[in-house]
Amino acid sequence: MVDYEMDPPGLCDRCLKELVSGRGEFYEIDIDARVDSSPPILDAPNQLSRDEMDEQWGKVIEQLESIPQVDAENQVHCRRRILLCSPCFQTWIENPAGGD
Repeated sequence: MVDYEMDPPGLCDRCLKELVSGRGEFYEIDIDARVDSSPPILDAPNQLSRDEMDEQWGKVIEQLESIPQVDAENQVHCRRRILLCSPCFQTWIENPAGGD
C-alpha cells in the first residue's frame, strides 16, 4: 500500500464542492501511471554502426539533460490523487478516460 500525505479533504476536483471527512460523501482516487516497460523497437539496429548508435544515445541524453528532472521523471512514472464527490465519481467511473 502506498503512503500518501494525509491532507484534509478540500474540494471535489471536478465540481469544486466542499468535501467533509467522515460522511462517506467522496472518493479518493489514486492514479499510479508508468510508461510502457517493453524494450524499445529499434529501426534497423543491425544497420547502425557502433559510432551511429553512440551518437543516437548521445542525442537522447542531451534531450533528457535539457528538461527539468521532475518532467523527466513524470515521463516515466507519476502518481496523482484526485478527490471526487459521490455524484462526480459516478459520472467519472462510467468513463474514466473521458472519451466519447
